[in-house]
Amino acid sequence: MRKIIPLLILISTLGSAFGQNSAEIYRKIQRLNFLGSVLYVGAHPDDENTRMISYFSNHLHARTAYLSMTRGDGGQNLIGTELREGLGLIRTQELLEARKIDGGTQFFTSANDFGYSKHPDETLTIWDQKTVQEQVVDRIRAFKPDLIINRFNHRTPGTTHGHHTSSAMLSVNAFDLAADPSYKSTNEKPWQPKRLFFNTSWWFYGSQEKFEAANKQNLTSIDVGKFDPILGISNATIAAKSRSQHKSQGFGSTPTLGKELEYLELIKGASIQNNDPFEGIDTSWNRIKGGTKIGEKITQVFHDFDFSNPSKSLPQLVEIYQAIQNLEDDHWKTIKTQEIQELIVACGGWDVAFYTSEEYGTPNQNLNTQIRVVNPTAIDLFVDRFSVEKQSFEIGTRASKNEPVTQSITFRSPNQLTVPYWLTNKGSLGMYHVENTNWIGLPETPTIHGTLTVKLFEVPIQLEIPLTYRTTDPIAGEVIQPYQILPELAVTLDEEVYLISEGSELKVTATVKNYAKTSVNGQLEIDIPKNWHIAPQSIPIKMETKGEEQRYEFLITIAENDTKKSIFPIVKTKQSTYDKKLTPIAYPHITKQYMLQAAEATVAKLDIRSSEKRVGYIEGAGDKIPEALRNIGIEVDEIAVAELTSEWLKNFNTVILGIRSFNVGDAWNFKDQMLWDFVASGGTVVVQYNTSRGIKTKNIGPYPIQLSRDRVTDEFAAVTLLDSKHPIFNTPNALTEKDFEGWVQERGLYFAGQWDANYTPLISLNDAGESPKKGALLVANYGEGKFIFTGLSLFRQLPAGVPGAYRLLANLISYH
Repeated sequence: MRKIIPLLILISTLGSAFGQNSAEIYRKIQRLNFLGSVLYVGAHPDDENTRMISYFSNHLHARTAYLSMTRGDGGQNLIGTELREGLGLIRTQELLEARKIDGGTQFFTSANDFGYSKHPDETLTIWDQKTVQEQVVDRIRAFKPDLIINRFNHRTPGTTHGHHTSSAMLSVNAFDLAADPSYKSTNEKPWQPKRLFFNTSWWFYGSQEKFEAANKQNLTSIDVGKFDPILGISNATIAAKSRSQHKSQGFGSTPTLGKELEYLELIKGASIQNNDPFEGIDTSWNRIKGGTKIGEKITQVFHDFDFSNPSKSLPQLVEIYQAIQNLEDDHWKTIKTQEIQELIVACGGWDVAFYTSEEYGTPNQNLNTQIRVVNPTAIDLFVDRFSVEKQSFEIGTRASKNEPVTQSITFRSPNQLTVPYWLTNKGSLGMYHVENTNWIGLPETPTIHGTLTVKLFEVPIQLEIPLTYRTTDPIAGEVIQPYQILPELAVTLDEEVYLISEGSELKVTATVKNYAKTSVNGQLEIDIPKNWHIAPQSIPIKMETKGEEQRYEFLITIAENDTKKSIFPIVKTKQSTYDKKLTPIAYPHITKQYMLQAAEATVAKLDIRSSEKRVGYIEGAGDKIPEALRNIGIEVDEIAVAELTSEWLKNFNTVILGIRSFNVGDAWNFKDQMLWDFVASGGTVVVQYNTSRGIKTKNIGPYPIQLSRDRVTDEFAAVTLLDSKHPIFNTPNALTEKDFEGWVQERGLYFAGQWDANYTPLISLNDAGESPKKGALLVANYGEGKFIFTGLSLFRQLPAGVPGAYRLLANLISYH
């Protein structure tokens, strides 16, 4: 990664530092005068307490960051079908959107969310405890927080998610290790935080009533319900907007206005007498040598600030900027230089943009871009020069009031992709493999930035500006997103899972897409197991234009005894080899992403039968059940809950509900009876897992079922068939315990905890050391039909090509 020199402004908003009103500028002046830092620590996206982050960032004006151990790959997705890496990418972007609102900064480790873990012993073994511990210490040594706040309790292993407890344990250890000169990490310079807190709440006490009755003498209480009369917004409103960015997890939030207490328990560090976490910590400019006079000058700017004309502060700010350059403390010099230069841009109202009309390009290509500078004030601004990718371009123009300065810039793009860096290499179950150690912990891969040098009152100021793609959408208006550097070619197979039930021949289609401006010639092959055969063995390709796609067909003959293998498409050119697929991920609330992954597909040979050739599917939060059914030759008609009618149900013998359908379908509140009438008249309904939180109906079955949080996280846990002669296990496919082999991530989640006597549990399973759970698969007769509830994670197994999961699904839809 190219290091940012200390005297640059990093303009973090796309294109320019526009959009800051006088009230926001006024608050940024206050932040400039506060020298204190807070690091909040949790395990996943959405673990962070946005009320606390916003309070420290916007009320106390402290540098505040959230360190999430993982990117949330192992969770569920309420807005689409992406799981694992795709979901982690969405949740990473949701965190970044949240930080834009609450004012915090975002960091990660290389730990991978491998799924729910019931104990930190398991978590820290799979995560590689030594490596993650070093990364937490590195982050503390680099960020230099005065305060560390843990979201979770390090003293209660086994009572909550193992990732949660592990994040707190690692943080507690790092508090001391970061200050130990003998502890070796990438950042060798020790740092001792002043205090470590646990952000406790009623949740950790089991109930609101128990928490209210608890002795809180050892807790520091903070009212985070502050209202900012300058900005005209409450801290609760900011926090709720931030929290609501976690849309993939369904965490839309409404602010709780008025007094709202948060509690901090001191774990390490000096005790405090008042409710001030920074008590005894000098957060003024006096804490660094040569800072006292700077603080006095900033105070004067604060008192003199003219809300109707912020540009009046520019002479004072430039003077302060020059004084900061003489500081010996490099840490605060770097931070405060960036802050004051951002203030200079904001007070000047400058609009600075570095953009192109191309959404993406490839490495080492000529790139046509534009620089634009608009100065709305009468203050003299000289636009000197622009540098990008070791090339410098003289501009030498004065930016007169409201007269845009523009210049075309053509340069050669770097030999570095901008796709998510943590996904470009295959990692382990619990860790991403990151080759560039300078990037570890960063939320995103660094993109192209240019450096614009301007002169204000004859003082040179450098602005570092990201290159963006700008276009006009006829509905959304101007669209601005980061410019992406993508591989020249990407190759994708038409299916992630191929199932063969008869014969040994498989037709496979590979799609090659050209992302380069120039033509590309090469050979397309598919890497298959040694004892398989393919025709043709290779196909010559020629791509002439950018964005061009071509499809090619192969016929593969599979060895008779093979049941499950992987195949890999490869394009070979004279210059390189391309074996990865590129998947765009776009949602309205996040920046568009391009996910680069191995273009691998699973081929599974299985004996599978189904009595149903057509089924209905009622949409839920998003899964790939319809694609799985189509893979085994079954026609699927899909419908949204809001459009569901009794007439539509009459078209099918079996209807399946998508995962968490009862959580996301508002219409279930008055449409659930349609399902039970359908069952009573002879139909079969299959309901997949839902959560009790936010459920839209009281009836998730024709007889009462009470959902629990029971789950089995060990994908290898033994499964006992309680009635091996039941039709579910025999018709039309004979199932045994072997059909539960080869499962991924987990067995299931949110099982039924209690159920009516009319239900029959069919399987029993449990994690090690726990009692057997029988609520994962229930069946009941109702009227003339059948009802099935299952918490088994079919939504994970089917995309992974698990043969037993397909055979079980075929039996479920065939049960009449």
